[in-house]
Formats: sequence, structure tokens, C-alpha cells
Amino acid sequence: MINANEYGFLPKNTPIENSEALQKAVDNGGIIQVTVPGIYEISEQIEIGDNTKLLFGEGVILRRKASVTGVNGNAFINKGALKGEYNRNIEIIGLHLECNGIESHDFGVNSRIAGLRAQVAMIYVENLKIEKFECHGLLEKDYAIQISAFKNITLNDLYITGNKDGVHLGWGNGFVINNGKFRTFDDPIALNAFDYATSNTHVGWIENGIIENCIDLDDNSTTGFFCRILGGAWCSWHKGMQVQHSDTVAVNGKTYRVLMNPKDGQLYTSLTPPCHERGIAEYDSINWAVVRNTEELDCACRNITIRNCRLQKKRDIGIAISLNYDTYARSYYPGCECIPQSGITLENLSVENDIDILLHSNYPTEKITLKNIDFKKSKLCFDTVPKADGVIYPEVEINTQNIVLDEKNIYADPKHPIKIYY
Repeated sequence: MINANEYGFLPKNTPIENSEALQKAVDNGGIIQVTVPGIYEISEQIEIGDNTKLLFGEGVILRRKASVTGVNGNAFINKGALKGEYNRNIEIIGLHLECNGIESHDFGVNSRIAGLRAQVAMIYVENLKIEKFECHGLLEKDYAIQISAFKNITLNDLYITGNKDGVHLGWGNGFVINNGKFRTFDDPIALNAFDYATSNTHVGWIENGIIENCIDLDDNSTTGFFCRILGGAWCSWHKGMQVQHSDTVAVNGKTYRVLMNPKDGQLYTSLTPPCHERGIAEYDSINWAVVRNTEELDCACRNITIRNCRLQKKRDIGIAISLNYDTYARSYYPGCECIPQSGITLENLSVENDIDILLHSNYPTEKITLKNIDFKKSKLCFDTVPKADGVIYPEVEINTQNIVLDEKNIYADPKHPIKIYY
């Protein structure tokens, strides 16, 4: 067991001194404690390796400051993230992080990894636990926690406030998010198997997860949803295809995504298949980012349970199973097949404010289970995306137990049929 205070990590020291001291302590691996209460300023990102447990004591607060390099990284990241190498057995316990107006560096064409944008980022990680975590002051770009390419993660006892997503998950298998309090302008929890190319480091299936005992705290204004569930489908690259920002293709054993200006909605003709091994490269004046070593053609979420959660914030939509189709992303490339999201369970949800639609889906969905929910005035809505007119929607099987829902508050587009079993 190592005490980082003995390495020079102290409230009185400068941000660069503290960053260097904490990094030096963390490099040892094992259990690293911070026991002296106080506000610690850090300016450089801390990189965590295998078999490392960081323990922050009571009264320890970390406050971010601008990097001496002029380019801000993440506050914490695992060492293998930038190399695409897995780190295993990482725990961060008791971290209280104040953003203090600092966000990670540019997440566009010049980024280290396209879509990397978080205070705490764990990309390529197995057996991760983050517990007793507080993060306050999120600005409009950075998530509090971003995790992708994961296996077996637990996030417990969270308190996150600010303007961006609280917990943002990408491709991975096996997660638990419990005992979370969120007051975020954007989504408290995002399960984004697919998202904008500048918002997700990967595309791929998110499977086998539980969200429980979480609270969407009331606030004056908001966007997004308490929980967003995203999927997508794309095709193999072919000469002459028209692509826009965030479009995704499979070619040469890899998955690539387009990184251009999302605001102009411009289509580009791709004549040369991307073939670089890592990072971002330009072909035919199109920027392509490598996101995975696979030629899979779809992603979505399956076997997800959301239970014992309290929705205190007024929202248009509480939980969304979404298909994006705008200038920022087409999660359906014309002519492709969207594999349905499936195994979504909502149980013991407490609707404590005006939520127009509790559950909304415009993405193909197969099986949904609803248990012990009083929808009050909220609706259940299944519709389609007119621009994505080639999407095929199978009949949604909805199994219910102890549900209070007026039939007039159920809407299903004829192209997105449902069948409810009471």
C-alpha cells in the first residue's frame, strides 16, 4: 500500500507538482491512498495501469487546472486506451472531481482518439470499479465518465452535475450502474452502441447491463433523456458511395467512420477505400477514423434492465430507444438492415414529474418487459424516422406485469407495430 501524499501529492503544491506526484505513485500499481484532506489542483492527466486501486480519503477534492502543455487531456484515463490495449483490474474509490472550467482537448480530426471526450475515460478495460464518485461542473462537451471496449464494469454511488452526459457507455459487455444521482443538462446515462463520430470511440453491441437505484434530479432546464439507448447499421465500403459525417463502413478487416463538418450536411463521394491501421487519415478529401478491428455491420443494445429508478425531472421523453438520422449521424445507412434492440426491461420506475413519453422507440425493437410501473400521464410511443424510409420494423412484443397504463396513452405507428401481453 502506497500513500500518494508521501510522493508529494499535497494540497499546498502546484497543479503540475501534484500531477507528477500522483502519476509517480500510480505507476507503482497496487493500492494507492490519498489520506490528507484538502483541495488538490491537477493540470495533467493521470494514467492508470493494471491491478491498481486508487483510494481517496474523506475530504479529498481534486480540482482541474489548465495543462502546462496548452492542451488538456482527460483527468483520468487508463494507460492502454491510446494504444488499443486492455487494462485489467482497476478501481477508483472516493474520487471527488471539480471540473473548474476545464475540458479535454479537441475531439475532432486532431484528437488522439476520435470521440474521446470525458473527465474520466476508460477505453479498453476489463474488471473496472468506480465507486463513491462525485463530478461537478461539467461543461457542454465532456462527459463525466466515458467507457468503451469494456468487459465487466461496476459504477456505484455516483453524484454527477453539469451540462453533459453523466455516464456514457460505448461497445462492451457486462455492466452495473447503481446508486447514482444525476443533475445533468444532457443525458444522465447513455448506452450508445452507435453515436456521433465525435461522441463515441467505438461502435459495437452493448450487452448484459443493469441500471438501478438511480435518480434523475429535478432541474430548471434540460435536453436529452434519463437514459438513451442507441443502435446503428452500416455497409461494406464500395466505390462511389455517398458518405457524410459519422457514416460508418467496413473494409479491409476494420470499421472506419467519417469525420467531417456535421453542420453543413454535405455528402462526399468515396472513391478510395480507407486502409490505414490506426488513427485518422484522409482519402478523397474525406477524413476516416479507425474505430475497430472488425467488419461487423451493426450494433445495438440487448439484455438491459433499468429498475428502481426515480424520474424527478420534467422531460419530453424519459427513456429513448433511438435511431439518429441527421447531419451529425445516420445510424442507418440507406439499404442496410437494423438488427433490433432486444431484451429491454423497465421495472419499478417512479414517475415524479411531467414526462410526456416515458418510453419512446423509433428504432427496430423486439422484446420489451414492463414491470410495476404507474405511467401516470406518460405515454408509450413507437414511431418511425421518415427520412430512414428503408428501415424495417418487426412487431414489438411487450410483456407487462402490474402496469397502470391507459390504452389511449399508447401509440404505435402502423409501420412499427406492437403487441402487448398483460
